[in-house]
Amino acid sequence: MKSKWSILCFLCGTFVVYTIDRAAIGILAIPIQKDLGISDIQFGVLNAAIFWTYAAIVPIAGIIGDRFNRAKLIAIASTTWSLMMILAGFATGFYSLLLIASVALVIPQTMYGPSANALIASAHSETRTTALSCHQASFYTGWFISGAFAALVLSCFGSWRSVFFVFGAIGLVVAFAFSIFVWRTGVGNVEARQKGTVTVTQSLKAFFGCPSALLAGAGYVAVVFVGFGYSAWGPKFVAQKFGITPAAAGTGVMFWHYAAAFAAIFTAGLITDWLVKKWPRFRLALQSGTLLLASPFVLLFGLGESVMSVWIAAAGFGVMRGLFEANAFTSLFDVVAAEHRASSVGFLNVIAGTVGSFAPIMLGAMSERHGIDGLSGGFVILSGVLALGAVMLLVSLFFTFNRDRLK
Repeated sequence: MKSKWSILCFLCGTFVVYTIDRAAIGILAIPIQKDLGISDIQFGVLNAAIFWTYAAIVPIAGIIGDRFNRAKLIAIASTTWSLMMILAGFATGFYSLLLIASVALVIPQTMYGPSANALIASAHSETRTTALSCHQASFYTGWFISGAFAALVLSCFGSWRSVFFVFGAIGLVVAFAFSIFVWRTGVGNVEARQKGTVTVTQSLKAFFGCPSALLAGAGYVAVVFVGFGYSAWGPKFVAQKFGITPAAAGTGVMFWHYAAAFAAIFTAGLITDWLVKKWPRFRLALQSGTLLLASPFVLLFGLGESVMSVWIAAAGFGVMRGLFEANAFTSLFDVVAAEHRASSVGFLNVIAGTVGSFAPIMLGAMSERHGIDGLSGGFVILSGVLALGAVMLLVSLFFTFNRDRLK
């Protein structure tokens, strides 16, 4: 019991570092573009390349995570991406930043998700949604402190490069502490070693041959697509539309959204772990409902006429996102066997990463052509994507889940 909560704490700390590193480019969009002469289209490509790299590597990460010690993989990966974060601070132009921040840094980060979620799911049975909710809450923590943290570093050192240096140094400290814990306790043995060799064909069939897994994944893809667009362009959109500083816009966009998601996710985890025992389909009902309710908040974010209305929209979207993501991977694990979990997370994320990568490019192209009005229209499109994701989950709720659920 003690060990499973200890490793959850370490993973939460690692995920916070992961997230603030991932948020840095979006928060620092204006100073980076000004210093390096990067256009809006190039900046969209810079963000999209992060997701392209992620999509290319994540299925490999999932397969590896089902075959090796997951905790040790995470320790090595977190050390590597922190070093790349520091190196990114030395970028001299678009191509060097693209190579380091959008490729070299993202590859080790991609190794984290499949192994971490599968490791938590293996350690927690009846408390699985609660544990995964705590882990997801650390993701939100990283996002909503990232803007204020970046603003603090900028106020002290005055350069966007210093943010990369400081974030990377903190990551190395956390990675070292996690590494000591992993090698001392020897945690992280995988189910594949206990149950025999798991083939790639079996893992593919477990995910792609299960309609409920694909439908649950469709809802997740919708949230990822909208989240990518929101994080990449939300700070600049608010700064330009309302004439506030990039630091203030980045802090508000990240804080109100992710603080609200953070508050919601714990409630969702505890309630779901209790109610799903009485009504197994409750998880899908909750997820489809939250996506339907999230859609008008994203619409308000794009069309709001005051800063206050934008913050309300960001918080409302955050609450719905937190309720949804508390169950994002648990709904997948309800229909996919334990020995295929890391691989299935990898397959899902390659789809989500590929589809989601087009959100920053779409918004960037709309911004380049129509300015603020283009970005407003982009957020209207994102609200429709959430409604479509809700429909996919409702199909699973009423037609496939009872048949595919692991008893």
